[in-house]
Amino acid sequence: MRILVINPIGTSRWNESDKRIYESFSSPNTEIKVVNLEEGPISIETRKAKAEVVPQIVEIALRYGKDYDAIIVNCCADPGVDVIRSILDKPVIGPCEASLALATVLGKKIGIVTVSKTSIPIFEEHIRKLNFEKLVVSIRAIDISVPEIEEDVNRTINLLLKECKEAEKEGAEVILLGCTGLAGLARELQKHIEIPIIDPVGAAIKIAENLVTLKLTHSKKRYFS
Repeated sequence: MRILVINPIGTSRWNESDKRIYESFSSPNTEIKVVNLEEGPISIETRKAKAEVVPQIVEIALRYGKDYDAIIVNCCADPGVDVIRSILDKPVIGPCEASLALATVLGKKIGIVTVSKTSIPIFEEHIRKLNFEKLVVSIRAIDISVPEIEEDVNRTINLLLKECKEAEKEGAEVILLGCTGLAGLARELQKHIEIPIIDPVGAAIKIAENLVTLKLTHSKKRYFS
């Protein structure tokens, strides 16, 4: 099985580390390739950045897509996912949507903890579009940028713990980390939080693999050309 991961940013800075994280969740026989945009923002934390990257994401999907069994757009804003689904006849996964789908198996009240506060409106709009607004009871941010995540990982974990606990107080029964830049941290957070915490990369790769294995793809009643 071959899966293409599109990093919707204009740098290869995280390609190798992202590949390793995806491989840590994937099945042994899954081959993963990570590619980035030729130019673009360093992260997607605003509506403007999300809108700007969609044409390049679609172009990359069309350029490489025929050689892969599934495509993952490596951002919890899920940019360009619906467009690619309408063009290619194979699974195209957004980590946020994958995490939300998985969350409904684990609980019925969902909390999201993301990075910058400017990302919150993006999640609010995306959740309404996906018809999850009645299930998501909390959206919180640790208020740092994506590049700051790795500058002090212990600080990032402590900020996440604080917001996860606040989300639980607001009624969340399951929490998803709302940024693929936070991938790999759910395991550490889970040591301190009783309710399930979903890693968006883990959710995305496992749903992609299972759809390929089951020979299922998106309904053309919804995603038509």
